[in-house]
Amino acid sequence: MSKVKSAICLTLMTLLIAGLCFICFLSFDLPNGTDTYNSILTMTEKDADLGMRYGGKSDESGRYLGGGYTAVYYPEGVISAEEYETSLKGMTDEEKTEYEEQYEKVGDLYFDTDKIKVENGAPDADFKAGFESAVELFTARYEALHLEDVRVSVFDGYAVRVFVPQSDTAAFTPLSYTGDFTVKYGSDASSAATIMPARSTESITDYVKGAYMRTGADGTNYVVVDFTKKGREALAKASDGAADSAATAFFQVGENSALQLSVNEKIDQDSLYISNGQFTEISAKSSAILIDSAVNGAKTELAFTVTDTNSYHALYGENSLLWMYVAFGVFFAAMLVFFFVRYHLLAFAHLYTYLLFLCGTVLCVWAIPFLALSVETFTAFLLASLLLCVGDAVTFEKARAEYATGKTMVSSVKTGYSKCFWDLFDVHIVLALAGFFTFFVALPALSSFAFLFGLTTVFSGLGTLLINRFNWAILMAYTPKKGAFCNFKREETEDE
Repeated sequence: MSKVKSAICLTLMTLLIAGLCFICFLSFDLPNGTDTYNSILTMTEKDADLGMRYGGKSDESGRYLGGGYTAVYYPEGVISAEEYETSLKGMTDEEKTEYEEQYEKVGDLYFDTDKIKVENGAPDADFKAGFESAVELFTARYEALHLEDVRVSVFDGYAVRVFVPQSDTAAFTPLSYTGDFTVKYGSDASSAATIMPARSTESITDYVKGAYMRTGADGTNYVVVDFTKKGREALAKASDGAADSAATAFFQVGENSALQLSVNEKIDQDSLYISNGQFTEISAKSSAILIDSAVNGAKTELAFTVTDTNSYHALYGENSLLWMYVAFGVFFAAMLVFFFVRYHLLAFAHLYTYLLFLCGTVLCVWAIPFLALSVETFTAFLLASLLLCVGDAVTFEKARAEYATGKTMVSSVKTGYSKCFWDLFDVHIVLALAGFFTFFVALPALSSFAFLFGLTTVFSGLGTLLINRFNWAILMAYTPKKGAFCNFKREETEDE
């Protein structure tokens, strides 16, 4: 390869690697002082057992928080197999028969046929459509929380499982509320009159624009509700006599209370700031998101209940993620020392190959939904890294042996690769197939290890047999003393 072509290829390769390293590993605060640029590694899911808050950030006290919380939302009329079996215990035979006739099993769930129509072992089309809308609604609500690594997924076919990092569980219950948003005014919720919307021909959007959360200068968290002109007039009219007879404004989603506001004076404003005094940032944000999504979000007729709330603690201790990064740093430093001492400047060919391998792995773990940064995936990555290092070292040693016999560098590289190509190819193919096969038959924790090991083994094979050789070729065009460049020596003379 000519020097001009080599220079172009090397420049493009360097820019590509620099760009990948930037987006994968570099995080920093933006000039506006409020926003942060997060790297791919920061945004990558972290396993709950690693002992650090998701994204590697600590809380206000500087402590690292491991684990997280999960909750399962069941549609009204749907119960888990565990609840079904528990309910049967202690019943008489007659009660059991009646209960069993009432419920029909669909997958691992049980459906109350008095509330949900089930045909041929599946709920009807209306229920399915409502459930799909509910999943869309819950996903949008939790995304609006802007908590790192929140996950909303379908569980057992017709239930919704939510995972949030260890922080605040105040969001679980309010974000499960479904139904229309209404505003009532009166002395108590049961007798309060509905003032928004006032008529069945109207929509809540005629009265309310939306809601959001704000934090005051004193640290107080508020839910801000924005009204239209019509909504402002309706609230002002209802609260006109509040100075003489105090009442309460009830903000409801379906039959559930989203907010309550004690009114002691007339309210006549476009935006209403509501603080319950005990609002945390998450609880205030959750209430605002609930109201805003009930006004402007997807609609569903299904009601949900929150059950099976569980907490998970960091299995490996508080700083396991930090130690994982330290372990990688030690491995990376040892790799550089070995290759630069053994092969001098030829080590740059391996370094470029390894950095592409590293960035490709990080991007895959971030992009593939069922993968997360965990002890299992980190172990798979280290094993594949070792495989790549061994593969590159083998090719270098084969070429070194050929060069020692007096062949030119070009001939040595070609012959060295030809002698080890199929052996390395077979090793990578066998290990990759073993990893992917294990993925399909293994338990969840092992399956993530197996899949990533299979994937990174493929990356290792491509790196050793294709990319590393290409890097070697473009680097060799820059030196007339090729033997010294690679720290290769002939048996009789040290250089060509």
